[in-house]
Amino acid sequence: MFNKQLYYHFSSIASTNTVAVNKAEQGAEHGTVIHADRQTCGKGRGGRAFASPVGGLYFSLILRPELDLADLPLITLAAGTCLCSTIREVASVPVMMKWPNDLYLYERKLGGILTESGPLRLGSRGGTGQADFVVIGVGINMTTRPEQFSPALRQTCIALASASALCPTSPACTEREEMLPLLVNALLTASQRLAEDREALLAEWRTFDYLQGKQLCYLWHEKEIPATGIGLAEDGQYIILDCHGVEHRVTAGDLNPVTTSQQYV
Repeated sequence: MFNKQLYYHFSSIASTNTVAVNKAEQGAEHGTVIHADRQTCGKGRGGRAFASPVGGLYFSLILRPELDLADLPLITLAAGTCLCSTIREVASVPVMMKWPNDLYLYERKLGGILTESGPLRLGSRGGTGQADFVVIGVGINMTTRPEQFSPALRQTCIALASASALCPTSPACTEREEMLPLLVNALLTASQRLAEDREALLAEWRTFDYLQGKQLCYLWHEKEIPATGIGLAEDGQYIILDCHGVEHRVTAGDLNPVTTSQQYV
């Protein structure tokens, strides 16, 4: 459960993940939380910047899980499943997951997840080893206003507070102080659920799949491949079908939905 004695808050910080990794390397306990009101150098997947203005919920959680090495790549999917389920329950909004690490709401990006792991050690049960620690970084737009984002992001991002305008029956929870412990508690169960029943967890992730059945563009090494989202494979890869009917299993790169004005012919 969320432990206030392992909680560190900053009004402004470069990156919660950077601080969390440093603390984990110095021996910080399982369950340690780094929380910031804003990040000046927020980190996204693939070394990209993650816009982190005031109004968002930005935190990183240190885990020391007993996970087999084969399950480690699935921790982002496990985290996404737990976050998505919790936000849906608390805010009554149809949050979905865009493979592998984005939270989507009403066709726009609500937030993202960035996981980083420490060096491998011999597991308590032997085997091929386990990560000494895992850091799960989360960024969610809570009350962030469109003008706080760059012009390029204003058309693609959404804040949880906006859900009340788009769906008046949804009691959107926009208090970061209330949401933080709920999401931390959900993430604390992620590695355990993955270790105990990965099939059930991945099956739940599939119910939140934003890309399934959608036309999309697969970006890989500067190539653009028109395709259709098929769904999540058992190993965490994402299956797509290109315009020639050839199936691909995606392990890296970007899968971007195609808007109506961009439809391929």
